[in-house]
Amino acid sequence: MILSRIQPGPCRAWLARVSLRQEVCFSSSVPPQPVPPLAHTLQGYLRALEPLLPPEEISHTRKMVQEFGRPGGLGSQLQEGLEKRARHNKNWISDWWVQWAYLESRQPLPVHSSPAISLPRRDYNDWRSQLVFASKLIAAVLDFKAKIKTGQLPVENMRGKPLCMELYPLLFSSCRIPGPKHDHIAYYGRSRRLPTHITVVRNYQFFQLEVYNSDGSRLTESQIHSQLLRIRSQSWKTDKEPMGILTSEHRHTWGQAYNRLLRDKLNKESVRMIETGLFSLCLDSPVMRISDEKYVTHTGLHNT
Repeated sequence: MILSRIQPGPCRAWLARVSLRQEVCFSSSVPPQPVPPLAHTLQGYLRALEPLLPPEEISHTRKMVQEFGRPGGLGSQLQEGLEKRARHNKNWISDWWVQWAYLESRQPLPVHSSPAISLPRRDYNDWRSQLVFASKLIAAVLDFKAKIKTGQLPVENMRGKPLCMELYPLLFSSCRIPGPKHDHIAYYGRSRRLPTHITVVRNYQFFQLEVYNSDGSRLTESQIHSQLLRIRSQSWKTDKEPMGILTSEHRHTWGQAYNRLLRDKLNKESVRMIETGLFSLCLDSPVMRISDEKYVTHTGLHNT
């Protein structure tokens, strides 16, 4: 596995690293996540079971829930522990939810856990129009990152209520690292030397593309397009090992392969550059045409 760095050549200023700047933290106007009253939690639990269990089992469960929720019982003790945690944490459930609902799952990520954003469908006339759009997309994402960094991103609302924006800075230079028992999230956006590159993937080959000038400004769309042309000219061969397919495996299987990759010095350096990149862009080859109805499902399953 070898990650190629697009050398600056005559464009040295284009590919120089940006100077260190402190990330702006989002101060959320959303109140802390409350712990629901124990009675409310137990009532919701019973309502969820009613359509699933026969009457005799529901009756037995109600007795067990009543015993669990009695004053001084186990439920009250656990409730007190949750309320204590809530007093010392802005969101008492967030870390647990990420750990148990996502990171401890050993299932392959496609289908089982496929968060994705589906852009409007575009049909390219040829590879040239694909690269033009890719250049615009990279520039737009970098502008979006700049708004996050400077605190200029408008607060999103749902049903008239503000949503928490504190996770937005974690969208870039973060990745999920496979492990034998559970995965963990690595975030490089607060490192001493902030990442200034993205990863471009074509024909199973990975390229490190610097996207900032020496003064910290992003490359223009024209500069980005020139670099994508260089990448395309250097990635014609399709006889490379498709290493990326390993990330779609069972998490334990991918974790074993991941650790084997890191034993090789060059592989380890390549993996680290991919992980620290702001984001990755795949220049896929044309695929068979699909209906508009299947487009969202298709992109949701494969863009993981």
